[in-house]
Amino acid sequence: MYCAILTVNSLVVSAGIIRIFGQDIAELPLAATRMGNQRKGYFQILYSCIEKLLAFLNVKTFVLPAADEAKSIWTDKFGFQIISQEQLDNYRQTCSQMISFKGTSMLGKAVPKCRIISQEETEPDVPLQ
Repeated sequence: MYCAILTVNSLVVSAGIIRIFGQDIAELPLAATRMGNQRKGYFQILYSCIEKLLAFLNVKTFVLPAADEAKSIWTDKFGFQIISQEQLDNYRQTCSQMISFKGTSMLGKAVPKCRIISQEETEPDVPLQ
């Protein structure tokens, strides 16, 4: 279990708890942004970093429990979809510790593949001598 935080001027403005169950599944059971810092894009920045980390670790699927009032944010802004009960049961066979809360829906998405840029790709074309 890991806690990812985003700070601005030494103040934590956004945080997320991440649980990684090997390369198959990672879970974000809790995410929060400090009052007064919401709707400024801070969590989007933190989420982008989390997703890149998961991609680097070759995690295939990212899941989270979403409250009904937040479900559209996860689906519209972050690309998550509702997980079918059958798929959720399959996930729970390998990750029995997945968290769900009463009144939430389990959402999931495939983690985008990691693109590692080599040093050759970042250097300008210079003819070899």
